[in-house]
Amino acid sequence: MLILKKIKSHRYLLYLFAFSLPISQKVSTISIGFILLVLLFNIRKEKLKFKKRLIFPAILYVLYCVSLLYSSEVQLNVIEQKASLLIFPIIFILIKCTEVDFKLVLKYFVIGCVVALIICEFHAFYSSLDFSNFIFNSKINRRVSFYRSLVEDKNYFFSYNFSFLHQTVYFAMYLSFAIAILLHNKLFKNKYMQGLIVLFMFFGLFQVLNKASFIVVFVILIKKIYLLIKNKKIAVISSMLLFIIAVSVFVLNPRFKSFNKAMFIIDESEVIEKDFRKINNTNPNNYNFRVMLWSSALDLIKQNPLIGIGAGGTENRLYEVFAVKRQWYDKSEKYHAHNQYLQILLDVGAVGFFFFILIFVFFFKSVQRLNHNKLKTIAIDFILIILMNFLFESMLERYSGVSFFSFFVCGFISSYYSGRKNGEKNFTNTKPF
Repeated sequence: MLILKKIKSHRYLLYLFAFSLPISQKVSTISIGFILLVLLFNIRKEKLKFKKRLIFPAILYVLYCVSLLYSSEVQLNVIEQKASLLIFPIIFILIKCTEVDFKLVLKYFVIGCVVALIICEFHAFYSSLDFSNFIFNSKINRRVSFYRSLVEDKNYFFSYNFSFLHQTVYFAMYLSFAIAILLHNKLFKNKYMQGLIVLFMFFGLFQVLNKASFIVVFVILIKKIYLLIKNKKIAVISSMLLFIIAVSVFVLNPRFKSFNKAMFIIDESEVIEKDFRKINNTNPNNYNFRVMLWSSALDLIKQNPLIGIGAGGTENRLYEVFAVKRQWYDKSEKYHAHNQYLQILLDVGAVGFFFFILIFVFFFKSVQRLNHNKLKTIAIDFILIILMNFLFESMLERYSGVSFFSFFVCGFISSYYSGRKNGEKNFTNTKPF
Protein backbone atom coordinates (compact mmCIF):
# COMPACT_ATOMS: atom_id res chain seq x y z
CA MET A 1 0.00 0.00 0.00
CA LEU A 2 1.08 3.56 -0.65
CA ILE A 3 2.08 5.86 2.19
CA LEU A 4 3.76 9.22 2.36
CA LYS A 5 7.38 9.12 3.48
CA LYS A 6 8.14 10.66 6.84
CA ILE A 7 8.74 14.24 5.78
CA LYS A 8 7.44 17.44 7.26
CA SER A 9 6.52 19.29 4.07
CA HIS A 10 3.01 17.85 3.92
CA ARG A 11 2.26 19.23 7.39
CA TYR A 12 3.21 22.75 6.33
CA LEU A 13 0.98 22.41 3.30
CA LEU A 14 -1.91 21.39 5.55
CA TYR A 15 -1.24 24.48 7.64
CA LEU A 16 -1.18 26.58 4.46
CA PHE A 17 -4.54 25.21 3.38
CA ALA A 18 -6.11 25.82 6.80
CA PHE A 19 -4.71 29.36 6.87
CA SER A 20 -5.72 30.27 3.32
CA LEU A 21 -9.21 28.73 3.33
CA PRO A 22 -10.90 31.77 4.96
CA ILE A 23 -8.80 34.22 2.91
CA SER A 24 -8.63 33.00 -0.67
CA GLN A 25 -10.28 30.17 -2.56
CA LYS A 26 -7.53 30.32 -5.19
CA VAL A 27 -4.67 30.02 -2.71
CA SER A 28 -6.36 27.21 -0.79
CA THR A 29 -7.04 25.36 -4.05
CA ILE A 30 -3.39 25.77 -5.09
CA SER A 31 -2.27 24.42 -1.71
CA ILE A 32 -4.38 21.30 -2.33
CA GLY A 33 -2.54 20.88 -5.62
CA PHE A 34 0.82 21.15 -3.86
CA ILE A 35 -0.25 18.53 -1.31
CA LEU A 36 -1.15 16.17 -4.13
CA LEU A 37 2.23 16.81 -5.78
CA VAL A 38 4.00 15.98 -2.53
CA LEU A 39 1.99 12.77 -2.38
CA LEU A 40 2.94 11.97 -5.96
CA PHE A 41 6.70 12.43 -5.55
CA ASN A 42 7.12 11.16 -1.99
CA ILE A 43 5.29 7.86 -1.78
CA ARG A 44 6.51 4.34 -1.31
CA LYS A 45 5.09 0.94 -0.52
CA GLU A 46 4.74 0.20 3.13
CA LYS A 47 2.38 -1.76 5.33
CA LEU A 48 -0.44 0.45 6.60
CA LYS A 49 -3.82 -0.24 8.11
CA PHE A 50 -6.54 1.15 5.89
CA LYS A 51 -8.54 4.02 7.50
CA LYS A 52 -11.97 2.78 6.52
CA ARG A 53 -13.80 5.59 8.34
CA LEU A 54 -12.46 8.03 5.75
CA ILE A 55 -13.98 6.33 2.72
CA PHE A 56 -17.60 7.48 3.12
CA PRO A 57 -17.11 11.03 1.79
CA ALA A 58 -15.39 9.43 -1.22
CA ILE A 59 -18.32 7.04 -1.71
CA LEU A 60 -20.70 10.00 -1.64
CA TYR A 61 -18.54 11.66 -4.30
CA VAL A 62 -18.76 8.57 -6.53
CA LEU A 63 -22.55 8.57 -6.15
CA TYR A 64 -22.66 12.20 -7.24
CA CYS A 65 -20.66 11.34 -10.35
CA VAL A 66 -22.84 8.31 -11.15
CA SER A 67 -25.98 10.44 -10.74
CA LEU A 68 -24.91 12.49 -13.76
CA LEU A 69 -25.79 9.47 -15.91
CA TYR A 70 -29.51 9.84 -15.13
CA SER A 71 -29.65 13.61 -14.60
CA SER A 72 -31.70 15.89 -16.84
CA GLU A 73 -28.44 17.68 -17.71
CA VAL A 74 -24.89 16.32 -17.80
CA GLN A 75 -23.11 19.03 -15.82
CA LEU A 76 -19.48 17.93 -15.63
CA ASN A 77 -18.65 20.81 -13.30
CA VAL A 78 -20.25 18.72 -10.54
CA ILE A 79 -17.21 16.42 -10.74
CA GLU A 80 -14.90 19.34 -10.01
CA GLN A 81 -17.25 21.03 -7.56
CA LYS A 82 -17.51 18.00 -5.28
CA ALA A 83 -13.86 16.90 -5.68
CA SER A 84 -12.99 17.77 -2.07
CA LEU A 85 -15.12 14.81 -0.96
CA LEU A 86 -12.62 12.55 -2.74
CA ILE A 87 -9.34 14.46 -2.37
CA PHE A 88 -9.26 14.95 1.40
CA PRO A 89 -10.02 11.31 2.29
CA ILE A 90 -7.12 10.31 0.01
CA ILE A 91 -4.80 12.92 1.56
CA PHE A 92 -5.58 11.95 5.14
CA ILE A 93 -5.33 8.24 4.38
CA LEU A 94 -1.79 8.73 3.07
CA ILE A 95 -0.70 11.42 5.53
CA LYS A 96 -0.07 10.79 9.20
CA CYS A 97 -1.80 13.65 11.00
CA THR A 98 -1.47 13.35 14.78
CA GLU A 99 -3.66 15.16 17.28
CA VAL A 100 -0.82 17.61 17.94
CA ASP A 101 -0.47 18.22 14.19
CA PHE A 102 -4.18 18.84 13.91
CA LYS A 103 -4.10 21.32 16.78
CA LEU A 104 -1.66 23.37 14.68
CA VAL A 105 -4.03 23.06 11.74
CA LEU A 106 -6.75 24.59 13.95
CA LYS A 107 -4.37 27.38 15.02
CA TYR A 108 -3.58 28.37 11.47
CA PHE A 109 -7.26 28.26 10.56
CA VAL A 110 -8.02 30.73 13.38
CA ILE A 111 -5.17 33.00 12.25
CA GLY A 112 -6.53 32.81 8.70
CA CYS A 113 -9.96 33.88 9.98
CA VAL A 114 -8.39 36.83 11.83
CA VAL A 115 -6.53 37.93 8.67
CA ALA A 116 -9.67 37.49 6.53
CA LEU A 117 -11.70 39.58 8.97
CA ILE A 118 -9.06 42.33 8.99
CA ILE A 119 -9.07 42.34 5.17
CA CYS A 120 -12.87 42.71 5.18
CA GLU A 121 -12.68 45.59 7.68
CA PHE A 122 -10.07 47.42 5.58
CA HIS A 123 -12.04 46.78 2.40
CA ALA A 124 -15.21 48.19 3.98
CA PHE A 125 -13.31 51.19 5.32
CA TYR A 126 -11.67 51.91 1.95
CA SER A 127 -14.99 51.50 0.11
CA SER A 128 -16.61 54.01 2.49
CA LEU A 129 -14.11 56.73 1.63
CA ASP A 130 -15.07 59.39 -0.91
CA PHE A 131 -11.65 60.74 -1.88
CA SER A 132 -13.02 63.43 -4.17
CA ASN A 133 -15.10 65.05 -1.40
CA PHE A 134 -13.05 63.84 1.59
CA ILE A 135 -16.10 62.15 3.10
CA PHE A 136 -16.48 58.88 5.02
CA ASN A 137 -19.88 57.24 4.56
CA SER A 138 -20.46 53.50 4.89
CA LYS A 139 -23.95 53.69 3.33
CA ILE A 140 -24.06 52.66 -0.32
CA ASN A 141 -27.29 54.62 -0.75
CA ARG A 142 -26.69 57.88 1.09
CA ARG A 143 -30.33 58.91 0.96
CA VAL A 144 -31.45 56.20 3.41
CA SER A 145 -30.86 56.08 7.17
CA PHE A 146 -28.11 54.00 8.71
CA TYR A 147 -30.68 51.48 9.98
CA ARG A 148 -32.30 51.15 6.56
CA SER A 149 -28.89 50.61 5.01
CA LEU A 150 -28.53 47.54 7.24
CA VAL A 151 -32.02 46.19 6.51
CA GLU A 152 -31.56 46.63 2.76
CA ASP A 153 -27.97 45.31 2.71
CA LYS A 154 -26.68 48.68 1.55
CA ASN A 155 -23.82 49.18 4.00
CA TYR A 156 -20.17 48.37 3.34
CA PHE A 157 -19.63 47.17 6.92
CA PHE A 158 -22.44 44.61 6.99
CA SER A 159 -23.76 41.53 5.24
CA TYR A 160 -22.51 40.50 1.79
CA ASN A 161 -20.96 43.89 1.07
CA PHE A 162 -18.70 43.30 4.06
CA SER A 163 -18.09 39.59 3.45
CA PHE A 164 -16.64 39.89 -0.05
CA LEU A 165 -14.18 36.99 0.31
CA HIS A 166 -16.95 34.41 0.78
CA GLN A 167 -20.73 34.31 0.79
CA THR A 168 -21.99 35.42 4.19
CA VAL A 169 -23.19 31.98 5.27
CA TYR A 170 -19.74 30.43 4.74
CA PHE A 171 -17.79 33.27 6.31
CA ALA A 172 -20.12 33.18 9.33
CA MET A 173 -19.52 29.44 9.58
CA TYR A 174 -15.74 29.95 9.54
CA LEU A 175 -15.92 32.64 12.22
CA SER A 176 -18.21 30.48 14.37
CA PHE A 177 -15.73 27.61 14.25
CA ALA A 178 -12.82 29.94 15.00
CA ILE A 179 -14.71 31.23 18.06
CA ALA A 180 -15.32 27.65 19.21
CA ILE A 181 -11.61 26.84 18.87
CA LEU A 182 -10.60 29.95 20.82
CA LEU A 183 -13.12 29.28 23.60
CA HIS A 184 -11.75 25.80 24.26
CA ASN A 185 -8.05 26.16 23.57
CA LYS A 186 -5.35 28.70 24.38
CA LEU A 187 -3.71 29.62 21.10
CA PHE A 188 -1.87 32.76 22.17
CA LYS A 189 0.53 33.31 25.06
CA ASN A 190 -1.11 36.58 26.08
CA LYS A 191 -4.60 35.89 27.44
CA TYR A 192 -5.64 39.50 26.79
CA MET A 193 -4.69 39.12 23.13
CA GLN A 194 -6.75 35.94 22.91
CA GLY A 195 -9.68 37.70 24.58
CA LEU A 196 -9.47 40.63 22.17
CA ILE A 197 -9.38 38.25 19.21
CA VAL A 198 -12.50 36.46 20.51
CA LEU A 199 -14.31 39.81 20.82
CA PHE A 200 -13.11 40.77 17.33
CA MET A 201 -14.55 37.50 16.01
CA PHE A 202 -17.89 38.12 17.73
CA PHE A 203 -18.02 41.63 16.28
CA GLY A 204 -17.25 40.28 12.81
CA LEU A 205 -19.94 37.64 13.21
CA PHE A 206 -22.48 40.35 13.99
CA GLN A 207 -21.37 42.31 10.92
CA VAL A 208 -21.99 39.31 8.68
CA LEU A 209 -25.64 39.23 9.89
CA ASN A 210 -26.20 35.50 9.52
CA LYS A 211 -28.99 34.27 11.80
CA ALA A 212 -27.96 30.60 11.87
CA SER A 213 -24.51 31.54 13.17
CA PHE A 214 -26.07 33.49 16.06
CA ILE A 215 -28.03 30.40 17.10
CA VAL A 216 -25.13 27.96 16.93
CA VAL A 217 -22.68 30.27 18.73
CA PHE A 218 -25.28 30.74 21.47
CA VAL A 219 -25.45 26.95 21.92
CA ILE A 220 -21.64 26.76 22.03
CA LEU A 221 -21.50 29.48 24.69
CA ILE A 222 -24.13 27.71 26.82
CA LYS A 223 -22.11 24.51 26.61
CA LYS A 224 -18.96 26.40 27.55
CA ILE A 225 -20.65 27.85 30.65
CA TYR A 226 -21.62 24.40 31.89
CA LEU A 227 -18.06 23.20 31.40
CA LEU A 228 -16.58 26.15 33.30
CA ILE A 229 -19.00 26.65 36.19
CA LYS A 230 -19.10 23.84 38.73
CA ASN A 231 -22.06 25.33 40.63
CA LYS A 232 -24.95 24.36 38.37
CA LYS A 233 -27.33 26.94 39.87
CA ILE A 234 -24.94 29.71 38.88
CA ALA A 235 -24.53 28.01 35.51
CA VAL A 236 -28.30 28.04 34.96
CA ILE A 237 -28.57 31.73 35.93
CA SER A 238 -25.65 32.60 33.67
CA SER A 239 -27.22 30.64 30.83
CA MET A 240 -30.52 32.48 31.28
CA LEU A 241 -28.76 35.84 31.16
CA LEU A 242 -26.89 34.73 28.06
CA PHE A 243 -30.19 33.61 26.53
CA ILE A 244 -31.72 37.04 27.15
CA ILE A 245 -28.70 38.72 25.58
CA ALA A 246 -28.77 36.34 22.61
CA VAL A 247 -32.48 36.93 21.98
CA SER A 248 -31.90 40.68 22.21
CA VAL A 249 -29.08 40.51 19.67
CA PHE A 250 -31.23 38.36 17.37
CA VAL A 251 -34.19 40.75 17.60
CA LEU A 252 -31.91 43.77 17.11
CA ASN A 253 -30.57 42.15 13.95
CA PRO A 254 -31.89 44.52 11.26
CA ARG A 255 -33.08 41.56 9.20
CA PHE A 256 -35.31 40.21 11.97
CA LYS A 257 -38.08 42.70 11.27
CA SER A 258 -38.64 41.36 7.77
CA PHE A 259 -37.85 37.79 8.84
CA ASN A 260 -40.60 37.55 11.46
CA LYS A 261 -43.25 38.79 9.03
CA ALA A 262 -42.60 36.05 6.48
CA MET A 263 -45.34 33.52 5.81
CA PHE A 264 -44.37 29.92 6.45
CA ILE A 265 -47.44 27.92 5.42
CA ILE A 266 -48.09 27.57 1.70
CA ASP A 267 -51.71 27.68 0.59
CA GLU A 268 -51.81 25.63 -2.60
CA SER A 269 -55.14 27.25 -3.56
CA GLU A 270 -53.20 30.44 -4.26
CA VAL A 271 -51.16 28.67 -6.92
CA ILE A 272 -53.21 29.75 -9.93
CA GLU A 273 -50.95 28.95 -12.89
CA LYS A 274 -49.53 25.40 -12.82
CA ASP A 275 -47.31 25.77 -15.90
CA PHE A 276 -44.20 27.82 -15.10
CA ARG A 277 -43.88 28.84 -18.77
CA LYS A 278 -47.25 30.62 -18.66
CA ILE A 279 -46.74 32.60 -15.45
CA ASN A 280 -47.30 36.31 -16.15
CA ASN A 281 -45.23 37.64 -13.21
CA THR A 282 -47.89 40.06 -11.95
CA ASN A 283 -48.75 38.81 -8.46
CA PRO A 284 -46.00 36.72 -6.80
CA ASN A 285 -46.70 34.99 -3.49
CA ASN A 286 -44.98 36.40 -0.42
CA TYR A 287 -44.37 33.13 1.40
CA ASN A 288 -41.04 32.53 3.08
CA PHE A 289 -38.43 32.05 0.37
CA ARG A 290 -36.76 29.00 1.93
CA VAL A 291 -40.06 27.31 2.80
CA MET A 292 -41.11 27.47 -0.85
CA LEU A 293 -37.76 26.00 -1.88
CA TRP A 294 -38.02 23.20 0.70
CA SER A 295 -41.56 22.38 -0.41
CA SER A 296 -40.42 22.34 -4.04
CA ALA A 297 -37.50 20.05 -3.18
CA LEU A 298 -39.83 17.61 -1.40
CA ASP A 299 -42.10 17.48 -4.46
CA LEU A 300 -39.12 16.53 -6.65
CA ILE A 301 -37.75 14.02 -4.12
CA LYS A 302 -41.07 12.15 -4.24
CA GLN A 303 -40.52 11.53 -7.96
CA ASN A 304 -37.49 9.31 -7.31
CA PRO A 305 -36.84 8.86 -3.57
CA LEU A 306 -34.38 5.98 -3.96
CA ILE A 307 -31.66 7.47 -6.17
CA GLY A 308 -32.81 11.09 -6.57
CA ILE A 309 -33.09 13.07 -9.79
CA GLY A 310 -29.32 13.39 -10.30
CA ALA A 311 -26.90 16.18 -9.47
CA GLY A 312 -26.92 17.61 -13.00
CA GLY A 313 -29.65 20.13 -13.74
CA THR A 314 -31.05 20.07 -10.21
CA GLU A 315 -31.04 23.85 -9.96
CA ASN A 316 -33.15 24.30 -13.09
CA ARG A 317 -35.69 21.61 -12.21
CA LEU A 318 -36.01 22.88 -8.66
CA TYR A 319 -36.56 26.44 -9.85
CA GLU A 320 -39.31 25.37 -12.24
CA VAL A 321 -41.29 23.86 -9.35
CA PHE A 322 -40.40 26.80 -7.11
CA ALA A 323 -41.58 29.30 -9.74
CA VAL A 324 -45.04 27.72 -9.77
CA LYS A 325 -45.35 27.98 -5.98
CA ARG A 326 -44.08 31.54 -6.07
CA GLN A 327 -46.09 32.43 -9.19
CA TRP A 328 -43.08 34.23 -10.58
CA TYR A 329 -40.72 32.90 -13.26
CA ASP A 330 -37.40 34.29 -14.42
CA LYS A 331 -35.41 31.92 -16.61
CA SER A 332 -32.16 33.55 -15.51
CA GLU A 333 -32.71 32.48 -11.89
CA LYS A 334 -31.78 29.14 -10.34
CA TYR A 335 -31.52 27.96 -6.75
CA HIS A 336 -30.35 25.12 -4.57
CA ALA A 337 -32.64 23.63 -1.93
CA HIS A 338 -31.08 25.81 0.82
CA ASN A 339 -31.05 22.70 2.99
CA GLN A 340 -28.24 20.16 2.65
CA TYR A 341 -30.34 17.23 3.87
CA LEU A 342 -32.98 17.87 1.22
CA GLN A 343 -30.26 18.57 -1.35
CA ILE A 344 -28.68 15.15 -0.78
CA LEU A 345 -32.06 13.42 -1.16
CA LEU A 346 -32.76 15.49 -4.25
CA ASP A 347 -29.42 14.72 -5.94
CA VAL A 348 -28.66 11.11 -4.95
CA GLY A 349 -31.75 9.94 -3.07
CA ALA A 350 -32.00 7.64 -0.07
CA VAL A 351 -28.95 5.66 -1.21
CA GLY A 352 -26.73 8.74 -1.09
CA PHE A 353 -28.36 9.94 2.12
CA PHE A 354 -27.45 6.64 3.78
CA PHE A 355 -23.74 7.15 3.12
CA PHE A 356 -24.10 10.82 4.04
CA ILE A 357 -25.39 9.77 7.47
CA LEU A 358 -22.56 7.24 7.81
CA ILE A 359 -20.06 10.11 7.58
CA PHE A 360 -21.56 11.56 10.76
CA VAL A 361 -21.90 8.18 12.47
CA PHE A 362 -18.20 7.38 12.09
CA PHE A 363 -17.24 10.97 12.85
CA PHE A 364 -18.99 10.73 16.23
CA LYS A 365 -17.46 7.30 16.89
CA SER A 366 -14.00 8.66 16.16
CA VAL A 367 -14.50 11.81 18.25
CA GLN A 368 -15.65 9.81 21.27
CA ARG A 369 -12.32 7.97 21.27
CA LEU A 370 -10.01 10.95 20.85
CA ASN A 371 -7.35 11.03 23.56
CA HIS A 372 -7.75 14.68 24.51
CA ASN A 373 -10.88 16.36 25.79
CA LYS A 374 -10.10 19.77 24.26
CA LEU A 375 -9.91 18.38 20.75
CA LYS A 376 -13.02 16.30 21.43
CA THR A 377 -14.95 19.40 22.56
CA ILE A 378 -13.83 21.37 19.51
CA ALA A 379 -14.90 18.48 17.26
CA ILE A 380 -18.37 18.45 18.84
CA ASP A 381 -18.70 22.20 18.32
CA PHE A 382 -17.59 21.76 14.71
CA ILE A 383 -20.30 19.22 14.00
CA LEU A 384 -22.91 21.40 15.75
CA ILE A 385 -21.95 24.24 13.41
CA ILE A 386 -22.18 21.92 10.41
CA LEU A 387 -25.53 20.38 11.37
CA MET A 388 -27.08 23.79 12.04
CA ASN A 389 -25.85 25.34 8.79
CA PHE A 390 -26.99 22.30 6.82
CA LEU A 391 -30.56 23.18 7.87
CA PHE A 392 -30.49 26.52 6.06
CA GLU A 393 -27.98 26.12 3.24
CA SER A 394 -26.85 23.54 0.69
CA MET A 395 -23.28 23.79 1.95
CA LEU A 396 -21.82 21.10 -0.30
CA GLU A 397 -22.83 23.01 -3.44
CA ARG A 398 -20.01 25.54 -3.05
CA TYR A 399 -16.24 25.14 -2.72
CA SER A 400 -16.26 27.18 0.50
CA GLY A 401 -18.63 24.69 2.08
CA VAL A 402 -17.59 21.32 0.71
CA SER A 403 -13.86 21.92 1.28
CA PHE A 404 -14.44 23.11 4.86
CA PHE A 405 -16.66 20.12 5.61
CA SER A 406 -14.48 17.45 4.01
CA PHE A 407 -11.15 18.82 5.30
CA PHE A 408 -12.11 19.04 8.96
CA VAL A 409 -14.21 15.87 9.04
CA CYS A 410 -11.30 13.90 7.59
CA GLY A 411 -8.82 15.73 9.84
CA PHE A 412 -10.65 14.85 13.05
CA ILE A 413 -11.10 11.22 11.99
CA SER A 414 -7.43 10.97 10.99
CA SER A 415 -6.46 12.30 14.44
CA TYR A 416 -8.40 9.42 15.98
CA TYR A 417 -6.43 6.87 13.96
CA SER A 418 -3.02 8.35 14.80
CA GLY A 419 -3.87 8.73 18.49
CA ARG A 420 -5.12 5.16 18.74
CA LYS A 421 -2.01 3.77 17.08
CA ASN A 422 0.76 5.80 18.68
CA GLY A 423 -0.43 6.72 22.13
CA GLU A 424 0.07 10.44 21.38
CA LYS A 425 1.72 13.32 23.15
CA ASN A 426 -0.30 15.59 25.38
CA PHE A 427 -2.55 17.90 23.38
CA THR A 428 -1.48 20.84 25.52
CA ASN A 429 2.20 20.35 24.73
CA THR A 430 2.00 22.40 21.57
CA LYS A 431 3.18 25.90 22.45
CA PRO A 432 0.78 28.80 21.92
CA PHE A 433 1.76 31.66 19.64
